[in-house]
Amino acid sequence: MESFLIQRATRRQAVSAGTVALLILLTLALAAPRAGVQWPAIHPFMPMCALTVFTTAGIAAFLLGAQFTVTRQPMLGALGGAYAFTALAVALQLLMFPGVFSPTGLLGARPTSAVWMWVFWHGGFPLFVTLAVLMRDRLSRDAIPAGRVGLWAWLLIGGPVAVGAMLCGFALVTNLPPPLHATNSDNPVAVILWAINAIAVLLVVAKSRLRGVLDVWLAVAALACLTDTTLNLLSTDRFTVGWYVARLFSMLAPGVLVCVLVWEVTALYRRLFEAHVSLRQASMRDALTGLYNRSYFNEQIGTTISAAQHAGQPLSLVMVDVDHFKRYNDAFGHLKGDACLAAVADALAGVVRRPADFIVRYGGEEFVVVLPETDAQAAQDLAERAREAVLRLRIEATAPSRYVTVSAGCATAAPGTGTFSIDMLVETADAALYRAKAAGRNLVISAQALPAALT
Repeated sequence: MESFLIQRATRRQAVSAGTVALLILLTLALAAPRAGVQWPAIHPFMPMCALTVFTTAGIAAFLLGAQFTVTRQPMLGALGGAYAFTALAVALQLLMFPGVFSPTGLLGARPTSAVWMWVFWHGGFPLFVTLAVLMRDRLSRDAIPAGRVGLWAWLLIGGPVAVGAMLCGFALVTNLPPPLHATNSDNPVAVILWAINAIAVLLVVAKSRLRGVLDVWLAVAALACLTDTTLNLLSTDRFTVGWYVARLFSMLAPGVLVCVLVWEVTALYRRLFEAHVSLRQASMRDALTGLYNRSYFNEQIGTTISAAQHAGQPLSLVMVDVDHFKRYNDAFGHLKGDACLAAVADALAGVVRRPADFIVRYGGEEFVVVLPETDAQAAQDLAERAREAVLRLRIEATAPSRYVTVSAGCATAAPGTGTFSIDMLVETADAALYRAKAAGRNLVISAQALPAALT
């Protein structure tokens, strides 16, 4: 099964991603001119957003890492590293932020530590996405050897985490002035940060040409990160329009890919379930005739008898055998014999129409028709129609019969007070079939209905 890394995006998926991208750009266009406008302060908003980003980024890193171990495509591992870096960076930035857990921030944070960590977070994620896209061209033509997946996982996912830890140390000990200020148009840190985000968006679009499912949604995630960065650079103050909207896009950047990955897992489970159902159905069917096989009969007959006993209804069983089939095989060959059996099976299926009834290829040229809620007379009538349906096929045969015919034996278990086993029902029908063959074949003979309880 193809990884969603290389699955072509459907028109519907492309339109959905394009619609989300247009909404992001529209929101940016509306919010940017008002980025500095103050809104009412909602103090829990920032930690709530940070916790959401941490959770979704962690889930994205885990799912991408799992995809990488299965497909061994380096780009997936690298993207997992990008989101693992994001999860670590946002957690550390929240811990350092003054006024959340302590007045000055935890971990011995300096006044500028949280700001520097925010810069590293918003610069590191698009940078690692850029590296992942470049890695796709260089390394993804061939999957990583299975024996090296663990090493590559440490490099691709553990590497960005280690970088995040080192940047955290820098943010905690640096005495450099704040990297951002009220006006960032001439701020080199702000310009570089915005450029890294813009390059990531352009590179995702240019390299992938938005052909795959991952490509279109990764472009949306990169665009959300660019919008988040842009609005924060336009307004560095808290509780402004730009600040609030930027936090929403900070949650969207990992959230959109998590949705895609969960969709991928859901689609996988659906395909596995369909494959399981198909395999189970195939295991219950005879490959030649398409009828149920002997295993299905053994599995189902007990339930059928219990249902008949509970309802106090009769249960009939008809055994059908192709007359002189060995002679037919010897005369026409096994290929013709197989075609003959398939035609006979179709004829039998044509006269069995009730949902509860079923036909089984019992073995070789022998078939069994199970008829719940059917008395002896109705079973004999159906067996006669089946015999006539086969005769109407006009399948050429050898002497003593001009055409292929069948014989049938019917047995019926009626509700009563005694006991009646499955084996006895089958043996009674088989004995009636034997008498039909002994009487000249191309006949239907019914055993006398047995007044016994079903067991």
